Amino acid sequence: MIIKKEIFEQLSKELRLPYTGIEQDWDLEMANSKRLKDFIEFYRGNELSSEKKIAIMSLIIASYEDFLNENDLKRDNKWIEIKSLIESQKVIFQELINRWALPNELNNNNIFKITPLMRTV
Repeated sequence: MIIKKEIFEQLSKELRLPYTGIEQDWDLEMANSKRLKDFIEFYRGNELSSEKKIAIMSLIIASYEDFLNENDLKRDNKWIEIKSLIESQKVIFQELINRWALPNELNNNNIFKITPLMRTV
């Protein structure tokens, strides 16, 4: 799903992100492992459209990927909560799941840290 620029602008304001409007990969550029808890709380605590849910979940996943890399982890307890959120709305997140699960990638040297986790969803 292609998300409208207005959604990124709204969410960036609400989350106080350093959005400039020229980002090509909003979720990757706005990802912040230190704010992962904030992003999850925002997702849980607000009535969101499907488009906003996808955008926030994209941000959560990218931030968790950064967290795993920064701490050289394969997973931690945060994954249980993230996986639960994804599974609760799996239909709308299918494209996002496939993006990170890399279902056609057989070489484990070419995957993200979160890929094995996303493959379990």
